[in-house]
Amino acid sequence: MTKYPFKLAEIVSWYQLKQRSLQGSDVSLINIRERDIGPKPAAAADFDGADSIGRIDGWVSGEFDFHVLRVSNGKDIFRRHADVSAVDELEEAYVDFLRTLQNPNLI
Repeated sequence: MTKYPFKLAEIVSWYQLKQRSLQGSDVSLINIRERDIGPKPAAAADFDGADSIGRIDGWVSGEFDFHVLRVSNGKDIFRRHADVSAVDELEEAYVDFLRTLQNPNLI
């Protein structure tokens, strides 16, 4: 069996922490989905922002993909991939992701 740096619950917990931190802001985390079948379990979090939508996909392997689309024209305005062994290593990518969700027309 492959040893991964994360358990699915850790990824979901990180998403839930971000969800609580966004309360009262112009960005909201609207959905968290877990997929624990297959060789590499994953969880995804969907966000709504100012004329933007975003998703973070995280796998127990430590791979995370960040995506933001501008709603008004469907343009892909932010993509980042990160390979990490601890959630605190995601903060820089998350801050850039959040900034793009809040200001999609600056890109």
